[in-house]
Amino acid sequence: MTSTSTALRAQARRGLALGSIAGLGIYRPPLDAPAARPASGSELTGVSNRVQAEQGLTTPSLAAGAARAALRASGVESADLEMIIVGTTTPDVLWPTTACLVQTELKLPMVASFDLYAAETSLLAALNVGIRYITAGARAVLLIGAESNNQLVDLPGQGGAVHGRAAAAAVLSRAGGDDGVLSTMAGGAAQADGNGDAQDRTLLRGLMEGTTDCLKNASLTMADIDLVIGEQSAPEIMHAWSKLAGVSPSRLLLDPARYGSVLSAASLIALHDAVKAGRLQKGMTALLLAGGSGPTWAAACIRWGGAGIAEASPGVERRA
Repeated sequence: MTSTSTALRAQARRGLALGSIAGLGIYRPPLDAPAARPASGSELTGVSNRVQAEQGLTTPSLAAGAARAALRASGVESADLEMIIVGTTTPDVLWPTTACLVQTELKLPMVASFDLYAAETSLLAALNVGIRYITAGARAVLLIGAESNNQLVDLPGQGGAVHGRAAAAAVLSRAGGDDGVLSTMAGGAAQADGNGDAQDRTLLRGLMEGTTDCLKNASLTMADIDLVIGEQSAPEIMHAWSKLAGVSPSRLLLDPARYGSVLSAASLIALHDAVKAGRLQKGMTALLLAGGSGPTWAAACIRWGGAGIAEASPGVERRA
């Protein structure tokens, strides 16, 4: 066990959060908003304009819209940001990264900025990384999950239609008490030779083990969890998980028709909507779960502290 892991567990045992969610922002563009024309050839040299809304919707422009909303809701100064992480399955280009494009467009500090690709778990895996920098002393980290239908590669059996267009962002800051991110984890397994059923069983087992680890590290039990935000793109697996975990349907937020196509962005968008609807209120505890291709899985326990939330609207997301 590393010294960092020991410190994180000790902090959880004292009932303290690892870091706060200072603000939460999302961007869901209108259905008729035009997508950007795919970049190719010489256009791949100098692509910073791809983040600008007037070019049409891209993963970077969606990410920038959500980031603006989160920063506005948080009240955190951009100068305090010390890291930007984007989790996505649909980068517009591989280089520069989506995080770097957002950094440039929003005129954010020249800090560490990178994308994390872990299928549907990308955003919660990014949270698992970002929260460790907060506990190590970073003032603030900007975390973004973004998806668009401008994907670089159509996976077999999927095609571009599987992806929705949306983004969510959170500003993480230092903890001031017991509200915020209590624990996180991320894992995966190589199953190159397994069929679909075998991978589903591996994913289910991973989610169960991840839940156990996350709850243990947060010094919580399942009975302490007020709301579970599940993996929206895998409802069958989540129903199987809820039966094994003893979680009633009333405590499980699972709406694949609404969130399933936005993949890595889904967990924070659903969290935003749960707070806005009053389903998650200040002082309540939530378990966020994600699982996807690989298979990969990730989990996070949070205690909602009443942070600001915001949803970007057309026009608003264009302001730097």
